[in-house]
Amino acid sequence: MSLFKKWFNKEKKQEPKETPLPWIEASQNPWGIRLLDLRPVTHTVLATSTDPQCATNAVSYSAEDGTVFIDIVPPDSTTISSHIILPTDKMLAPGVLFIPQTMEHKWAIYYHNNTLIFVRSWLREVLVTAKTTQKEDVLIIESITGKFTNNESPEFTRRLVKYLLISHAMDKVVPAPLPSELASTPNEAALWAFSTYGNIAQVGVFDERFDPPVDRPLRSHSLLHIAVAQSNINEIEKQFQNGISLDLLAGDGLAPMHWSIAAQEIQAMEKLLALGANPDSRSNQGATPLMNAVQSNKIHHLNLLLQSGANPNATDMRGFTALHRAAEMGLSDIVVSLLRSGADKNISSAGHTALSLAEGRGHEEIVKMLNGNTKV
Repeated sequence: MSLFKKWFNKEKKQEPKETPLPWIEASQNPWGIRLLDLRPVTHTVLATSTDPQCATNAVSYSAEDGTVFIDIVPPDSTTISSHIILPTDKMLAPGVLFIPQTMEHKWAIYYHNNTLIFVRSWLREVLVTAKTTQKEDVLIIESITGKFTNNESPEFTRRLVKYLLISHAMDKVVPAPLPSELASTPNEAALWAFSTYGNIAQVGVFDERFDPPVDRPLRSHSLLHIAVAQSNINEIEKQFQNGISLDLLAGDGLAPMHWSIAAQEIQAMEKLLALGANPDSRSNQGATPLMNAVQSNKIHHLNLLLQSGANPNATDMRGFTALHRAAEMGLSDIVVSLLRSGADKNISSAGHTALSLAEGRGHEEIVKMLNGNTKV
């Protein structure tokens, strides 16, 4: 019996009523192809298991970086060629691409030693690996070893690799590949999709010619980001020496400097700054670490950033500054630090200054500061 069948037999599903699933015509969706709406099944079925080990496995990945799965060979040794090309943000760093958070997530995905690793979450089994090469701003998947499901064709394996990277690692809604032999039984196809993709699958496509577009870069939660989150100073140094950029953005669009704010202590931030990290590193939304320190109400991190030359007047993509945030949130101590460091209280965005935001929230002490009625 295959690993997939063993897992499928262990999984117990609360099946929905057998009602016809809706189709979404090509003219009614952005991909221009007829799709099966999977949500009545994938968003209502609950995944449970009679095997307690499966349940434990399914939610066991939160503290893992995937290194335990390096060099594990899939049980099916079938290897096929591939030429899937995906955009990256300068480079794809070793680390985590996706980890399951619930029983309804079916895969953990990692990237190590130029290899994509696909782990069946309930089994903690590496079912598929994919060898890659990188050129500037692109990842090229050259070969794939293993299979995701029984009796799948090489083309279906390639389609599934690309789908999992887009839907899971890039967090983008995209049609899920469905077996063409299930086209005449949509409800069975939807249950198959839930078993294979979990609740991440929203719509499905039977047409094997469909090639989903990719409009964002593939990023990992790099080993550097993970070391920062854990305040592991030695590992931060190691990953820096390994050539990981201190300004590299993770899958959530944040640089290591942004991640360092999550820690209660400032040692990780101090180490990054000592290694030369930019105190004004930008997220994919244009936010600086200073802005994130305000959002998290971390005044010690904020003061360290200001002492290290962070620009208090930097604006995000919407034109708002750290002072806008602090004034709106009523963070008096942080407002004082920002004003003493040269924050401009007159910067306006979307018709709002820091003063108007403080007034709107009723933060009277901050209103007095910004009006010059209280010494800072």
